[in-house]
Parts: sequence; C-alpha cells; structure tokens
Amino acid sequence: MDAAERQALRDWLSKRGASPDQLARAETEGQLGRLASELVLTTDARLSARDLAKRAEAEPEDVAELFAAFGVAVPDLDASQFTEADARLCTALCRPEGHGMDLGPLPHVIAASMDRIAEAAVALYVQGPQADILRSGADAVELAEKTATATAAALDLGAGLGVLFRHHMRQAITRQRQATEGIRRPELARLAIGFVDLVGSTSIEAALDVGELADMVSWFEARAFEVVAAGGGRLVKFIGDEIMVAAVDPLAGCRIIAALVETFTVDALRPRAGLVYGEVLYRHGDYYGPVVNLAARLVDEAIPEEVLVDGSVVEAVGGGSPEAADSGLERGPDAPAFEPAGRRLLKGFAEPVAVWSLRRGS
Repeated sequence: MDAAERQALRDWLSKRGASPDQLARAETEGQLGRLASELVLTTDARLSARDLAKRAEAEPEDVAELFAAFGVAVPDLDASQFTEADARLCTALCRPEGHGMDLGPLPHVIAASMDRIAEAAVALYVQGPQADILRSGADAVELAEKTATATAAALDLGAGLGVLFRHHMRQAITRQRQATEGIRRPELARLAIGFVDLVGSTSIEAALDVGELADMVSWFEARAFEVVAAGGGRLVKFIGDEIMVAAVDPLAGCRIIAALVETFTVDALRPRAGLVYGEVLYRHGDYYGPVVNLAARLVDEAIPEEVLVDGSVVEAVGGGSPEAADSGLERGPDAPAFEPAGRRLLKGFAEPVAVWSLRRGS
C-alpha cells in the first residue's frame, strides 16, 4: 500500500467514525485495513463492564465473569465494549429471580457454539469474497468497504439467530418429549444412536490440494446434514471423517444410517456404520453411555458398506424378538431386513455381543 492509498484509507475510515487514536493505533500495529470491521463491531458500544454492573446492581468482576462464561473476554472493566442490548442481557442474567433458572453449564455450550459460528463466518469471507477481491487487485478502500459490508451482514445474521433459535427450541422440545416418554429419570432419553465412518477418506484427502480438500469437506458436511434432516433425525456432530446421528424412531435411524452409507459410497469411499437403540444420558446437546459406546464399537467391527446393529434395533423396528429375525419370520411391510452376523467380543464389553447386518436396500 503506497502513501496515497494509505491516506485514502485513513480518510475513508475517519468518515466512518474512526478516531485519531484508533487510526494511530491501527497504523502502528499494521492493522489499518482491518479497522473497517472493528468500526462495525463497536457501533453503539458505549458501555463498560462497570456501567453494566451499575445497571444490574452487581459487582463489575461478576459482570466480567458472566461474560467470560459465555466466551467473551473483558480485559478492561472500564473499556467501552458493550451496548444497551448487552446491558439488558446482563441485568436479566445477574438476577436469578428474573428468569428462575440456573443456567448451569449452558453458557459454556453457547460459547462453544457461537465461537464456531463466528469462526465459520470469518473463514467464509476470508476464503471467498476477500480472496477474490485481493486477486482482482482492488485498492485498500474498496477492500475496506467490502469488509465492512460483510461484517455488517454477519451481524444481521447473528441478530436473526434468535428467530431461528425459536424453531430449533420447538424441535428440541418435541424430540425430548418423544425420547423421554415412559422414562422416569429426566437426564435419560431413549434414542437410536448411530455412527458412520468414511473408510478411505484419509487416502483420498492425502491426494488433494487445499482447495479440493475444502470442497470435499463442504460436500461431506452438507450432504450429511441433508440426509439426516430429510430422515427426521439429528446430526449430533462430526468427529473427523465420522458422523454421529440420533433419531427418536429406530426405524428412522435405520433408514438414515443406510442412506448415509449409500450416499457416501462413491469413488474410493467405502462407509461403514453401527446403530444401537436404548437409553442414553443426554447433556450439553450430546449423548453418553453404554448405548453410545456400543454403537461406536460396532462401526469398528463393520466391513466397508455394512451397517451393524445389535438386538435392540432388530427388536424395536420389527416388533418382535431378535430370534424372530434369525428365523426369517415375517416382520411387517416397513421393517428393514437383518442378517445374523454372529457374536463379537467388543472392547469395553465383558460378554460377546450378538450383532446383525442391515440388509442393503431393505
């Protein structure tokens, strides 16, 4: 950036509210071009942690601790980094009687989720529009304008998360009610838990350049989400090249897992999967317990393009005993077919576990 371009950028930033101190600091740190985002993000941020504490009738250190729990650093209690919206949130959360609910570990879950969303938004811009602008040879002012516009758009999306959260909350409540019907302990749910492992992905990824790898990861995550959502399940998380899914209905679980295996059986990819149905401990949006562990172990036992299940799935989707499946008895028009796959001695399980293979195309 030459002197003329630098001065043009300084003038542009000044017109948008940058103070002389901000300009001097950014220029000293070599971050003048990035001040455009900072100006957008600090719009209306006129309150400090001490101001919020006064509003909420709390101690400034308590306010800083509250925001830290949500993943927001407060390095200076007197710095103006908060808005009126922050003040309203702080006042509500600093007074437990106001919402009547102990948030427990929820702030940490929110922090992790919001951090991932923010990282994804930044990466999307840096690796897409910003890279295109830089390749085009645009000047510093044009880049700053585009950056400010993208930052504002991301904040608009963030504001819309409250709208989307209402829908996800409704779905989560419905899922929780169905999964806990007949279960006495509130921390337990009855679900079909499945894992799908993309065998062969490591060798494929090793042969790709960075751009091709990014395209493959995007395709993998997008298709997995589409298949699980279409089947009425929940994509719990990605674990490297493995997918963890959950479904209230074990029949839906079978169909989702089979669809994922079919979807990702392309080129050198040979997925394998495991599915188990039963009671799990659910915390922080994730699931734990022997059912989850068994499903993960079945993946390791499955051969490529195979889905292994235990007796819990066979019985639940067929309305009969696993022995009925072995005998070839009629199990209903919508029930998938299973083939006995022996008994397996699995890590972490004292006794051998009887398993079945979900017949492809059933």
